Amino acid sequence: MNVMGNPYDSWPGSVANVLPLEYFNDIKPNLDVHDFVKGLLIEQSSGVIYGESNSGKTFFATTLALHVAAGIEWHGLRVEQGGVVYAVLEGGQGFRNRVSAWRDKYEAIEAPVHFAAIPSQINMLDPEADTPRLIAAVKAAAIKMGVAIKLIVIDTLARAMSGGNENAPDDMGLLVSNMDRIRQETGAMVLFIHHSGKDQAKGARGHSSLRAAIDTEIEVEAGDGTIRRATVVKQRETAKGAVFSFELEVVELGVNRHGEPVTTCLVKPSEGTASASREIRLNGHAKRALAALHDVLAASGATGYDGTPAGVPSVPEEWWRQRFYDRTADDGDAKQDTKRKAFIRAAGELQDARIVAINRGRAWCV
Repeated sequence: MNVMGNPYDSWPGSVANVLPLEYFNDIKPNLDVHDFVKGLLIEQSSGVIYGESNSGKTFFATTLALHVAAGIEWHGLRVEQGGVVYAVLEGGQGFRNRVSAWRDKYEAIEAPVHFAAIPSQINMLDPEADTPRLIAAVKAAAIKMGVAIKLIVIDTLARAMSGGNENAPDDMGLLVSNMDRIRQETGAMVLFIHHSGKDQAKGARGHSSLRAAIDTEIEVEAGDGTIRRATVVKQRETAKGAVFSFELEVVELGVNRHGEPVTTCLVKPSEGTASASREIRLNGHAKRALAALHDVLAASGATGYDGTPAGVPSVPEEWWRQRFYDRTADDGDAKQDTKRKAFIRAAGELQDARIVAINRGRAWCV
């Protein structure tokens, strides 16, 4: 017996039955993230926009989707036009009013707006129920509009579960599995509208398998005043931390049969920042890191940088890191790696708490 030989020399299996393999020398870098909204929405990915009731998340999502369908710059970000299919699972009348108000505002647009709505309930727990019907509808819309569908919005996640338990791993697993099937067969991003959990600091409600599977998470908060805030709290392919401030502008659509005005809201970008009502306690390195950032922003903060909110001062992340090092006791070169790790943990804690944002090498206070 040749113990030194290849044990698979006489393997009887069929090559046709093995999983695809990509060998070391064939693996090439991916230099182009297929983001159709710059740094925010990515083709064939998955996302969640979540927030408390009346936070403005549905207005925010509808506006974002319409800008994709029209190919119009959004909050200063480059947008590649593509088809959008919006599954309206609740609040159909309000949805029609939002779209109508947006159409009136942008009536001067000459190019077609590639947007279609599905005004019916869908069940994404049963793979043989509405998942194949949704895929077929997306493909039909692509043919009708003559463009590839880049974005599928499902409003809301709870309604798509058809009575399933959001906190049950089996039910959430089925939803995620069908979500993956939809994006794989259509090439589109699947974006859910969802609600915050009881503890808002822990993000969207439901089983943790949802957050593990999602590529992009955007939290929408109403704050204490008129200014609202959407924060990218998770981004798998690009940088997280971007903040989009906006206000809801009330517009009148007409009058009803009683002669009473019918209104809706349009999303209006704002240069201000929302005042969050959550109380967050910081200790140790996180508290020191936040104080260091405040110092650097006060001395050298500047606005107008790509990837940062309009009107919000930011500084290079490296300046902030160095100020943190300066404020941390130096016990010699052997401790330099300890300070580096402490800064990484502190910066991560501040980002998770939505106190600080970092994007494209710059940091600012949210």
